[in-house]
Amino acid sequence: MILDTYEDSDNTEVLFSYLPAWEMFFSMHVLADWDHHMYRRRWAERIYGKEPKLVERIAGLGEITDKWNFVIDAPWWGQIRQMEIGEMLSFLQKKNIYQWNEMIGYTGRKMDIAARDAVVRTLKEYYERIFEREERLLRPYLTRILKKEEERCRKLGIWQWCSGIHPRLLVEEDRIIYLKNREYCYEKSQIRRIYVMVSSFVNPHLWMYKGEGELEMVKAVLVEQAQDGVPEKCVLVFKALGDTTRLNIVKLLMQGTLTTQELAQKMGISEAGVSRHLRVLNQAGLVSKSMKGHFVEYNFLTEMIDFIPYTFYETMML
Repeated sequence: MILDTYEDSDNTEVLFSYLPAWEMFFSMHVLADWDHHMYRRRWAERIYGKEPKLVERIAGLGEITDKWNFVIDAPWWGQIRQMEIGEMLSFLQKKNIYQWNEMIGYTGRKMDIAARDAVVRTLKEYYERIFEREERLLRPYLTRILKKEEERCRKLGIWQWCSGIHPRLLVEEDRIIYLKNREYCYEKSQIRRIYVMVSSFVNPHLWMYKGEGELEMVKAVLVEQAQDGVPEKCVLVFKALGDTTRLNIVKLLMQGTLTTQELAQKMGISEAGVSRHLRVLNQAGLVSKSMKGHFVEYNFLTEMIDFIPYTFYETMML
């Protein structure tokens, strides 16, 4: 839903948008890993108390759905962005499995029909049982906040407004730099349209979606105070890497997929010992495993290492 538009001094079109589908997907992202989202943990605990099995299913589908970012990060998002949630659900339900795999192609994963049906069913149940009511409460609040941000944006100019969104978004004279697991650099001259949004679920992330000549810029709106402490998942990652044997396992897995037996042979330790270390790495999300005949193969998730500086920064900024 576009609330208002204007043209900035450099001819960039600025659209102030409340996007209910975006907010719903990011609320599911929070439920898939609420330990990381300190500013929404009380909300997540409340939802879990009401619907534990549904929340567990949302978390269980987190890997195949890119933690529920699979729609708002996909090429289709431009078609879906302005839809109401019911319309969006109908749109997704009509797509066949080939179209779904085209949508999630950016993740490097594939869905089968059963997984697609489980995702659709979970989306519908979550909306009907939880988010429909949540969204009725959020919409008037967020649209009021968005109108205030519009006043600031018109006064400051879009690029100065963007510079205050997040410490990892750098606005320079001719370009903007988005610091995540690497630098994403965009020339201002290439940006024709910017969607300005606010969200009660995005914190601590910096979200910036880039389409053809357009950006989405999302400013966090805090609705609860952060709970103290460091996310357990962050602790698990650093504990898992704080051991010489596990680092040697990581070194071997970075060269390719290996079974428990192959790792034991290469390292000169027992299979039981290797399994204990792999269990720690798996719990931290640093390795994935799959069956190959009678053997379990392990694969190191390189992107987890890429994200360590980013995750550390986000955690310490809480």
